[in-house]
Amino acid sequence: MNLLNNAFDAISKQSQKWIKIEVLDLGSVVKILVTDSSGGIAPEIGKKSMNPFFTTKGVGHGTGLGLSISKGIVEAHKGRLYLDTAAADTQFVMEIPKSHQADKAVA
Repeated sequence: MNLLNNAFDAISKQSQKWIKIEVLDLGSVVKILVTDSSGGIAPEIGKKSMNPFFTTKGVGHGTGLGLSISKGIVEAHKGRLYLDTAAADTQFVMEIPKSHQADKAVA
């Protein structure tokens, strides 16, 4: 939901407004791509985008916690969340394993 909310906010002032969600089955991993028409994120902003309390939104419009919390949730499920800087448009990617073995305790 956070990725969709961020994409919605990012395109709100664009002349062309679109958000694209793709789901790819890569065997053991599901890749979810959320792309929007906002024109990309500057590299210096992209590097900070997952940091807690970092926001580009105005006062009262964002806490800067959404992406960092989302990243933590994805990582807790043995996945990863990242900004694809090679994409032509703004694109965040979630990669989540379909399943994983429970950690085995060493006796």
